[in-house]
Amino acid sequence: MSTLKIDLHTHTCASPDSALKPANLIAAARRQGLDRVCITDHNTIDGALAAQKLAPDFVIVGEEIKIDRGCEILAFFVREWVPPGLTALETIDRLQRQGAVISISHPFDRHRNQPWAEAWLEEILDQIDAVEGLNARAVHAEDNQKAIDFAAVHNLPLTAGSDAHTAMEVGTAWLELPPFTTADEFRAGLPQSVMRGHRSPGWVHFFSTINKWRGRLGIKPQCGA
Repeated sequence: MSTLKIDLHTHTCASPDSALKPANLIAAARRQGLDRVCITDHNTIDGALAAQKLAPDFVIVGEEIKIDRGCEILAFFVREWVPPGLTALETIDRLQRQGAVISISHPFDRHRNQPWAEAWLEEILDQIDAVEGLNARAVHAEDNQKAIDFAAVHNLPLTAGSDAHTAMEVGTAWLELPPFTTADEFRAGLPQSVMRGHRSPGWVHFFSTINKWRGRLGIKPQCGA
């Protein structure tokens, strides 16, 4: 196998805006022909750990972590939970100490939390491994393009992911990269990787809104495997 096909940004029901159970996410990823899937729930690794128990050689544990500025850091090969609300440098330090690979999720998406200011990213350029260049949930293609352009100027690799919160989104966008077994091998292969896929229709965000309200009303189903 010359390359692996991996969706690097997905969410299970451990995220407040998703109802996708770990087993169903794995099944959807296999149907899409993915070789690996990284589960990056919001501010938790519980869903990813549950999924990895079901498919140890298929699931990579990740986390999407909101920092104090309101924007987010995307991490792969996470072994220990990193809490939200820390500074970018504190978050990165905790991730680096466990050998995680660090990307920046949808850095310039105008509709997601607090977009990253370019000056903020420039403060941490030497501390991150990549920038997400294709996020399938970006409503505006130019927001992804701005991330691609930023990465090119600063000689940073790119990552890609569906940002799936439903089964039908899994595998919409993915990264093809050389085979790897460890975080270091994955990191080394990033410069040779290729982004594939396309953006999802904007209405998929409707499902996230529904799940958030179900959670607030106490009617969201329990998140099991």
